[in-house]
Amino acid sequence: MNHQEFAIEVENSINRSKKLLIKKGSEYATEEGNRLEQFYRAGAAQGVPPTQALMGMAMKHVTSIADMVKTPHNHTMKEFDRKIVDLRNYTFLLDALLRDTKMRIE
Repeated sequence: MNHQEFAIEVENSINRSKKLLIKKGSEYATEEGNRLEQFYRAGAAQGVPPTQALMGMAMKHVTSIADMVKTPHNHTMKEFDRKIVDLRNYTFLLDALLRDTKMRIE
């Protein structure tokens, strides 16, 4: 994959993530529109910070992808895309959650 092909793939990857984040945003946001509330609630239920709750959820995708790459021929690109996009989106959500928790502390 040359530089131009890679740049196109990065753009396509970002677009896949953005599309899914927007779609799931309406599913997970509270009535008040708080997109991160589920992580605060999950953390409270587990007695851990919301960022730690998020990382627990993200680890499910890490372990799943790790298992998938052991036998890549058994999985379609669509299956990989789903897991990779979800994992990437957890990094976007973690970034937002870190900024949100910092604002709540300060």
